[in-house]
Amino acid sequence: MNKKKELLAYCGLYCGDCAGYSGEIADAAQNLREITQRYKFDQTAKNLFPKELKDYDKFREMINFMTQLKCPKTCRSINGNEVKCEISKCCREKGFYACHECSTFEICDKLKNMSALHGDSCVKNLKSIKKMGIDSWIREGKRFWFADDE
Repeated sequence: MNKKKELLAYCGLYCGDCAGYSGEIADAAQNLREITQRYKFDQTAKNLFPKELKDYDKFREMINFMTQLKCPKTCRSINGNEVKCEISKCCREKGFYACHECSTFEICDKLKNMSALHGDSCVKNLKSIKKMGIDSWIREGKRFWFADDE
């Protein structure tokens, strides 16, 4: 199977556009963690900027958390009995490659659950995929990710 095609999630999002898949945020957080440790920045925060950086320990906890923001697998590579995503389960049960093959994807409650972060990006992508075909959409289509994408 085409590697790029494997990066199409069932919901119509493209994993190749995700910071979790690319690991950019996790890598940047790891780099920042290493730099702040090397320069003992906790001491700088405490002694030079106690007022401005009074919550430095919380910041460090967030950076430590952010170093873990990497997807170990795409939804397609997750074993069937490990699947937690309702969209993935639904597509697999129906034998669909992605939701664009379903006649009701535009009104699907499972896709609506994605709207807090992604707005109508999934539906926009799925409509384009249905019209263009997966390979053409991956090569040439406009891919949406966030609620405020135009």
